[in-house]
Amino acid sequence: MVDSKVGWNDGVLVVSLLYMCIDIQYEWDGFASCRRPIHKWLLLSYGLVVMSRLVHIAGALMSHNDSEFMLNLRQKSAIVRLLLSMMWLVILPAFTIWSMVGSAWVWEVMNHTPQCLPGGAHFWFLIVWQALSYLWIIVHCGLGIMAWYLERRLLRAEGDLRQLEDQDLLSRWGQVSRLQSYTSVPGLGDREGGLKAKEIAALPGLMVVDSPMAMEDCPICLTELCAGESARKLSLCGHTIHRSCIDLWLFRRADCPLCKTEVKTCDKVETRDKSAEESSWNV
Repeated sequence: MVDSKVGWNDGVLVVSLLYMCIDIQYEWDGFASCRRPIHKWLLLSYGLVVMSRLVHIAGALMSHNDSEFMLNLRQKSAIVRLLLSMMWLVILPAFTIWSMVGSAWVWEVMNHTPQCLPGGAHFWFLIVWQALSYLWIIVHCGLGIMAWYLERRLLRAEGDLRQLEDQDLLSRWGQVSRLQSYTSVPGLGDREGGLKAKEIAALPGLMVVDSPMAMEDCPICLTELCAGESARKLSLCGHTIHRSCIDLWLFRRADCPLCKTEVKTCDKVETRDKSAEESSWNV
């Protein structure tokens, strides 16, 4: 949810910018002698900042998550997707270009008509506003890079899930390769906890349940392991689980859902054996 403190800060921001807009209106004619229309540049800059905050607040309220609005490029609501597109494709580029234009204009005014600012206004205010504008741009570019990074990781996770998504998995769990957001996969930002699809496929212990003696409940879907079903027997702990269930589990975390014994790939086993062998030689 959007924090109440954010609403208070936004209220102060809007009131401050509104006051500065009124002040510019009172001194409008005094800017006529400036080489460039600095007053128009300031008004549009203020308007873009206010617009960005309004879009952000509306998007955060509709998505019910302030932090997820800017980072999740797969919003469910069409209106939220529209607001997100406005932020990334319209407001941010427009504010960036307009800030660069303002820098050029301020430089021209400082060099050609430095005494044109009315009402005791100072160039230091314009410079400070420029610095704040570029800081705003840098912060939002950082958010954009993070959103792109999370989307890329999400696409990679979907690719892995498609490799696991055979008829057995589809019949039991449906289509799992279409993820709603980066929060759909726990630990997506740090996937070292789970195994990749090719590592899961290379694990030993794949079997078809064919004996009544092997029947037991799957600890993930809580249904009986029936004859003819595909299962996987974990090599270290010996627990047998539906293959479609354990493969999805191992995608998220590399341990047994029952005893939490770590599931090791061939590479990890070889590394462990080599380390043990080197230790024995050192002794």
